Amino acid sequence: MYQNRMFKNLFSQTLIDLRELEGDYRFFNLQTDKAQSILSMIIASISIFGLLVVDMLIFKDQPEIFQWMVIYRGGFILFTCIVIFVTMKVDKVRVFDRLILGWLLVTVLFLLMTNFTRPSNYLTTTFDIIVIFSIYVLSPLKFQTNTLIAISFSVTTLFIDYFMKPGVDLVTLEAATGAHLVAQVLGWGSALQLQTYRRKSFKAYIDEKDAKEMVAYLANIDPLTKSLTRRHFFNIAASEFMRFTRYHRPLSVLAIDADSFKAINDTHGHHAGDIVLRSLSLVAMEQKRVQDTFGRLGGEEFGLILPETTLEQAKVVAERIQTVWAQTPSNMDGVMIHSTVSVGVAEAQTEDKTFDDILRRADLMMYKAKEQGRNQVVSE
Repeated sequence: MYQNRMFKNLFSQTLIDLRELEGDYRFFNLQTDKAQSILSMIIASISIFGLLVVDMLIFKDQPEIFQWMVIYRGGFILFTCIVIFVTMKVDKVRVFDRLILGWLLVTVLFLLMTNFTRPSNYLTTTFDIIVIFSIYVLSPLKFQTNTLIAISFSVTTLFIDYFMKPGVDLVTLEAATGAHLVAQVLGWGSALQLQTYRRKSFKAYIDEKDAKEMVAYLANIDPLTKSLTRRHFFNIAASEFMRFTRYHRPLSVLAIDADSFKAINDTHGHHAGDIVLRSLSLVAMEQKRVQDTFGRLGGEEFGLILPETTLEQAKVVAERIQTVWAQTPSNMDGVMIHSTVSVGVAEAQTEDKTFDDILRRADLMMYKAKEQGRNQVVSE
C-alpha cells in the first residue's frame, strides 16, 4: 500500500498535475498537437504506401493477393487523408482527442492485420519498434492512453509471432520479445520526459503570465485606497474622452474630496486618516457601476468617470455617495470617526478639448460645495 502510494505521488510529481489548468494546457498546445499529428499521419501514409515494395516481393507470384494489398493499403491511406482533413478543421480538444484515438486504434489494427499476410517465418520487429516509439513520442493523447495502446500492440504482435507463426525459431522469438521490451521501456521513459517538459514549460508560462499581470495590477492600483492610481485613471479618462469626441455620447465626471481631512489627521492621527480614505474609497466603489472608473487623484481627492451618463444622472450617483458616506463612520480601534464629502459634478461639452477641461470644471464645482458649507453636491 505504501509503495503504491509513493509511486503514485512520484508519478504525479513527474508529470505535474495541472488540476484546473489541464483544459487550458491542452487547448494551449492544440495547434501544435494538430500540426504534429497531421505530420505523423502523412509519414505513416507514406510508410504504408512504401511497404507495397515489400508486398510486391512477397506476392510476386500471387498478383491477385498483391492487388488486394494495394486496395487494402489504399483504403487505409484514404481513411488517413479524411482524418487529416477533419483534423485541420477541429478546434475543440475533446473532438481532436477522439479523432486521433480513433485513427490510432485503426492504424494499430491495420498493422496487426497486415502481420497475418506475412510468411510464417517473417517477423516485422524493426517496424514494430518504430510503431511503439511513435505511439509514445508522437501521440498527443494522455500518457496513460498511449501506454495502454503501445503495450496492447506489443502483446498482440508477440502473440501472433509465438502462436500464429510456427516457422519462427525460438531464438528469433526471444530476440523479438527482448526488442519489444526495450522499445517499451525506452519509449515509456522518453514519453514521460517529453510530457513532463511540456507540462513544466506550460506551468512556468502560466506562473510568469500571472506574475506579470499581478505586477501590472499593482502598478495601476493605489496601495492605500485600492482605487486606481492617478496615472492609470487619466489613461482611461483619455480613452473615454476620445470616445466622447468620436461618438458624442454622454460623459460625466465627479470630483470627490473628503471634508476637514486635516482636522481628522490632527485629531486622530495619520493612521486614522488612512482608514478614512480607505473606507471612503470602498464606499464610492460600491456605488459605481462596472463600466465606471474610480481613482485617487491625490491626497484626499478622488475622481469618478461615468460613461453614458448625463449631468442629471451623475448628480444622482454623487448624492448617493455623499449620503451613504455621511452615514458610514470609520472604525479605528473602536473609535467611530465621522466624515463627509464635497462632490463636484460636470458633464463633457462639445467645446472641451481634453479630459482636463471636464475635470477642471468638476473641481470648481467641488470647491464651490466646500465654500457653501461642505457635505453637499454641486453641479454645473
